[in-house]
Amino acid sequence: MTEMSAFAQASSPTTDGHIHFDPEWMQGRGIYGGVPAAAMVRQMMRALDRPECVLRSLTVHFCSSVAPVESVVSTQTVRVGKRVAHLTAQVEQAGEVVTFGSASFAASREVDVRWQEPVMPKLRPAASLPPISIPDVGGPQFAQFFDYRFGGERLPMTGIDQAILRTWIRPKEPTLVDTPLAVGMLDAMVPAILCRLTEPRMMASVDFRVQLFTPLPLVDVDPEDHWLLDAHARVVGDGYAEQITWLYAPNGVLVGSCQQVIVLLA
Repeated sequence: MTEMSAFAQASSPTTDGHIHFDPEWMQGRGIYGGVPAAAMVRQMMRALDRPECVLRSLTVHFCSSVAPVESVVSTQTVRVGKRVAHLTAQVEQAGEVVTFGSASFAASREVDVRWQEPVMPKLRPAASLPPISIPDVGGPQFAQFFDYRFGGERLPMTGIDQAILRTWIRPKEPTLVDTPLAVGMLDAMVPAILCRLTEPRMMASVDFRVQLFTPLPLVDVDPEDHWLLDAHARVVGDGYAEQITWLYAPNGVLVGSCQQVIVLLA
């Protein structure tokens, strides 16, 4: 593994919050949302400086396209309690806020209640499937940094009955999946909406809410292994879509979810 992954380099502000977003991570007219979201997470974690309090919930709003220019990530601490802390962050470009978010961090609690109802779907192993070069089939440029493999029966632009898409994913370079990268991977999903369409369609994220269910990185997970994104676009109307995506670790642990509002562009 490299000392610092490509994703970490792209999403790590300086201690005073300055960051230059790399155009290699473009998605349409702006930087793909996982990068500024991860940058805000990193800066909030730095401001909180409480390793025992891990990210549990993150809501990000995209006010406009994030340009590949010099930017500033700032944070504000709303409240820090004994076990739970709340912070906000924003990304500014040329004095204007282009993205902002809020997050809850919390320490683990020893309780006698635990379960996981969602189960990782049984799919063909990633190693048995061909990688899909998303940029080469008209997808966004940032996807060059991830290895995608479609593991389910439903595929994009096949006009099938349900907008469900199951995709194996991992960074192209072996990388431990930490909290910022998990946030980024949850937003790196090929939109499930495409399964019910028969041709490409321009889309953009309005906002998303990520929930993480376990501290990261996980032990005993090989950085070479693929993780699973299980996405379902359940409602589409008025030009907007709701999509829920579950992120499973290679060992079947449900790591997190992302509920997203996506705008369909003409």
